[in-house]
Amino acid sequence: MSQGRRPDIDGLALLLAWSGLDASNFLPKANNPEPLAQIAANLRADRNLTPESARALEEIIKVAYERFRER
Repeated sequence: MSQGRRPDIDGLALLLAWSGLDASNFLPKANNPEPLAQIAANLRADRNLTPESARALEEIIKVAYERFRER
């Protein structure tokens, strides 16, 4: 970078890992997704859950969220 060139993705990943910084700090902020969408995405990405388990948890959380959210 000191030579005026931009790092490639592998170089950027190494720099972020070395520095302990989070890449999201350098990306433009997108619209905040709905909380249920974030939770569902995290459940689906969890390698400890089967797809069926993730869907079941999504349904449980959705029902609880709808019950307790403020309107």
